[in-house]
Amino acid sequence: MSAQPKRSATKLAIVAMLLAAGSVALLGIIHVRDRHNVIRLGYKLTKANSQLRKLQEENRRLRLEKSVLTNPGRIQRLAKDRGMAPPATGQVRVISIPPEVARAVRRDGSYSKR
Repeated sequence: MSAQPKRSATKLAIVAMLLAAGSVALLGIIHVRDRHNVIRLGYKLTKANSQLRKLQEENRRLRLEKSVLTNPGRIQRLAKDRGMAPPATGQVRVISIPPEVARAVRRDGSYSKR
């Protein structure tokens, strides 16, 4: 009868060790997976920051180009080179737009019939 409790205790110890080893292995796998995710997200963040810097530089360049192209002196010079001149007195007429028409004009200049 003494052999039975000894076997039972040995089996219990083996099961406990297997559970402990399994838990440690599971924790190790979870840790490796989390580290992998951190590294992957770090690469994504680096790539996104690089893209942001490129877009900011392009935005700066386009703003500069816009300011050069819309410079009033440049526009006047180009108009003069093409034979254009400021309108003579009386050539410009100011018209008033009824408020309901003004409300119907979209931001892009198209007209919305309501």
